[in-house]
Amino acid sequence: MLSRKWKRNGWAIFALITTVAFAGLPVTVRAAQQPRSANEGANAITGRWETPAREHRTLPRTKVRGTIAIDENGVEFRSEGGRAQKWGLTEIRTAFIAPHRLIVETYMNRSLHRPGEQRYEFDLTQAVPPSIAAELAAGIARPSQDAVTDSGTPAIAAIPAHHRALSGGTNGVLRFHKDGIDYVTPSKEDSRSWRWADLQTLSDPDPYHLFIFGYRDTYTFDLKTPLPRGLFDRAADEIYAHNQSIPVYAQGTSTQPTPQGAEMREKR
Repeated sequence: MLSRKWKRNGWAIFALITTVAFAGLPVTVRAAQQPRSANEGANAITGRWETPAREHRTLPRTKVRGTIAIDENGVEFRSEGGRAQKWGLTEIRTAFIAPHRLIVETYMNRSLHRPGEQRYEFDLTQAVPPSIAAELAAGIARPSQDAVTDSGTPAIAAIPAHHRALSGGTNGVLRFHKDGIDYVTPSKEDSRSWRWADLQTLSDPDPYHLFIFGYRDTYTFDLKTPLPRGLFDRAADEIYAHNQSIPVYAQGTSTQPTPQGAEMREKR
């Protein structure tokens, strides 16, 4: 019988059924709700980073040159004409951060009574450093998409993988580390750096497949080497702990998963 926590994630069930139907695979899942943490927004950005940039504007359809700055106060774009736009970290609903691209979605309504919220898109001349991307994502606190990965981060495990996509997919490496999961690939903007708080569900139908359900995106992986059961349980426990604000491995060690990990194995 499914737990109440899983029942409350109806949309995740629908997404999972759709993915599994396409793949033709049985599946085991770990899901969690996303509560508000008392530490949200506590990770301030250290220093200030700037780069020349171009803003894409729809009305009128044009590109405006200027400078993007990211610091502990949020994001600022100052055009060559001197006009400045600023978005504090609490005013940013979500963001997409790539080496040479930044999309900021705010809570502000769009102009001219158009539906939806204001969205700002920028091309960046200089590549966003991994540390700045990670700090911006942490500062926003709400789930975002970070396509800037840091291959220098110490990894618990690295598994070569193929990301399925309608366009044929990409090849790269899944890196599990203490702060989350990274998918590192040379393909443009397909890399991802998920914090534990960005993830809602993990699913491993068998040792050679992994489904990652983030709050902002979903990735389906074919694994080129088997996924150890202990590694999956550890990652699932990390997601559960961060999203439920409980200590990780309160009842065990890294080689002795929590009761939530045991629950996962029973559902297999």
